[in-house]
Amino acid sequence: MVKKVISIIIVLAIVFGGGYLTAKQLVPDSTQVATGPKYSTKPVVIGDIKQGVNITGQLNGNWGGSITAPKPEGVTDLNGGSVTVVYNIEELFVEPNDMVRKGDDLVRLSTENLEEIIDKLNEGITKKHEEIQEINDEIDSKLEALSKKINKDITNISQVNPYEGIVISAPIKGRLLDFRVEEGERIEDPNIVTIVDDSKVKISFKVNSYEYENMKVGQKVLLQFRRVLENGNTTTAFDGFYSGTIKKLNPNAVPNSDSMTYVHNGVIEADNPGLVQKGMVAVVYTENEGIPVASLSYQGKVESFVNEKKVYSTIYSDGDNANIIATEVPVSENEFVDEGQILVRIAGNDVTELIEEDIDKIKAEYDKIKTKNEEIESIQEKIDKALSLSSKLMVTAPMDGMVSYVNYRVGDTISASESSDEWSLQLMDMYNTSEMNIYTTVSDLDVLYIKQDAPVSITVDALPGEEFDGKVMRLDQYTDRDGKTVYRVEISVEGKEGLRPGMNTNCFVDSGESLDTLLVPIEAVFEEDNKQKVEILSESGEVEVVEIEVGLMNDKQVEVLSGLEEGQQVVTGSTKDLMPSQSVPENDSLLPTTNE
Repeated sequence: MVKKVISIIIVLAIVFGGGYLTAKQLVPDSTQVATGPKYSTKPVVIGDIKQGVNITGQLNGNWGGSITAPKPEGVTDLNGGSVTVVYNIEELFVEPNDMVRKGDDLVRLSTENLEEIIDKLNEGITKKHEEIQEINDEIDSKLEALSKKINKDITNISQVNPYEGIVISAPIKGRLLDFRVEEGERIEDPNIVTIVDDSKVKISFKVNSYEYENMKVGQKVLLQFRRVLENGNTTTAFDGFYSGTIKKLNPNAVPNSDSMTYVHNGVIEADNPGLVQKGMVAVVYTENEGIPVASLSYQGKVESFVNEKKVYSTIYSDGDNANIIATEVPVSENEFVDEGQILVRIAGNDVTELIEEDIDKIKAEYDKIKTKNEEIESIQEKIDKALSLSSKLMVTAPMDGMVSYVNYRVGDTISASESSDEWSLQLMDMYNTSEMNIYTTVSDLDVLYIKQDAPVSITVDALPGEEFDGKVMRLDQYTDRDGKTVYRVEISVEGKEGLRPGMNTNCFVDSGESLDTLLVPIEAVFEEDNKQKVEILSESGEVEVVEIEVGLMNDKQVEVLSGLEEGQQVVTGSTKDLMPSQSVPENDSLLPTTNE
């Protein structure tokens, strides 16, 4: 019983004692109430202020693209079909996460079949050249035919004017025989005329076997010309003997026309004394120093003249298909003409059309050559592009960056064609570390201080003491799944040695600065009736509320554009704002402290 009473007394003592102490803390003493409120102040100063937002984020490398095996662009077979180049991975110089410089070796490749592809393309060029030669032969043949048609030596169709028609000229100097063309009449026979140079005659002769033994080509003989009479007998045509030369003598004996003996046939050429005509006969004598020795058993016969040409026209009237007219005939039968002299001119629409047809056929052959040459150029371009692959077998870094992953190992093969996409040729992937990005979010208050292209100062946790430059690249917003507006910021960072994707960063986004301006502590400013105000303390201890115009602000200071002057004291705290348990110590600290 005694113990229970004692316990009750102790509890009551604790309750009453605690109540007394609480009241002591909450109710200020009489001295404090008597002295009135105290104020904490700061002077208005002139200084510099910089406004911005501090945000954090992680470094991200810009995707530099895929590093690929060289694509055989423009390399096909002769028919334009796809070819496949097979690459071997011979050597790898990097691993994932390796940092590389632009131009560093990454992969060394070799090809299994590139040389074979080039050889086949070269064979195609050789074949095209052979086809061009065949076309050139055909052109030469057609030019030769056209040359004969227009009776003019030509080497190119540019030498032919279809409107000039055809000029037939004398191929040799001589007399015109069997001239069958009349001016203004149709040319129906291709045989225009025979031109004879009768200064030399050809005499056919024959010798028997025993005479042949004493005869040879180049041997001189003497001739006595005789005219054949109507009764078949002959009579002397000219007095005296005329020299001739054996030009041909067949060593093979053939049966004579009488079928009784064998003879050797030959040809003698001799100067025409003036009136020797075809059909005359000649007694042939062996000679010794110009004196006849003995006559041969058989007489010779004047067959023709040594220089005799038949002149033809390859264009002539052919029924109703063409009406070819001799428009000019300046010579006549038996007239003596010089070599190159005009015999007949043939012109008119039909002649022009026939010549143009031949020219068009030759042009078509030239077009074929042009096409073949274009095909050769196309094949050569393919060869050049295939050869260029040989210079790309050492794959190098296109930029400074970091290898993100490697897709192949040494010994692997890659098949590449013109239709291959980037992913099928991908050797590895890279980040471009020369320009990196930070993607982060900010609050709805901080977003007011972030603007496009604003400069950013960046520090990296992994690189203490270093500062990197950046700028705001993009600022946008979106609504998340919870309906909350999210403000997203993209910051670009100028890459430097040591920066890698994944590093944590601290960023200060600069939203402006002001120099030599009035500044007050941020805790001195308050808003009332949508206006910015401060309290100033006069020398007499009176407090006055002043409306101000503010400019930049940060977490410590506010720029004052109007309403205050340098040196004025602004109130940053007051005992009026204290709880009953709080007081301001004698040193007038900025912040109130609790009595102890």
